[in-house]
Amino acid sequence: MKSPEPTPEHPPTDALAGAVRGDAGGDAGGDDARRFGEAWARVTPAVYAWASLHVRPPLRVRLDPEDILQEVAFRAWTRFDTWDAERGSFRNWVFGIARHVLHETLRRMAVEALSRGGDLLTTHRMEALPDTATAVTRGVARDEGLLRLVGEVQSLPDEDRRLLLLRGLEGLSHAEVATVLQMTPDAVAKRWQRLCERLRSRPRWAELVVA
Repeated sequence: MKSPEPTPEHPPTDALAGAVRGDAGGDAGGDDARRFGEAWARVTPAVYAWASLHVRPPLRVRLDPEDILQEVAFRAWTRFDTWDAERGSFRNWVFGIARHVLHETLRRMAVEALSRGGDLLTTHRMEALPDTATAVTRGVARDEGLLRLVGEVQSLPDEDRRLLLLRGLEGLSHAEVATVLQMTPDAVAKRWQRLCERLRSRPRWAELVVA
């Protein structure tokens, strides 16, 4: 169960993201916006699934996972020049932003008890995005196949769900996940393999997670 092998028609996400920064030459306007949209589209389903699994149903009266997704998209676009491929992949960088957005929003909601999560995030964030990124961001929250998969994952045992969040979606290594879950790397690897075998037949699974 691996993601599609990179080809000239389906280049690695980091290659797309690198082109946004001008590494491949060209103008820094419309073409960069298009390429950002392409790179963002590769990780959007994973970010939305991640946000949905963290924002459990009881909390959704105040915080919609789509609000988190939109804020992450806005910050990734406006801060893209801070991404350094030598320090980590585009996906890991985006999830670093996602973790910060979620923690910041939950902290502010705890302090401002009557506020809704979306009210605490960037105003007019969608208007600042390139059109391609806007379309992807809005569309993923209405993707029925993805929503069904997220619903199935929400019913997993807590440890499996945490493993999916850390290893499958955030793309952390077995050693990094082992530290968080207080397991050995070998135990993480075996549990991850079993989880993949259990869910590999589900539509969207292969494209959602880091193999």
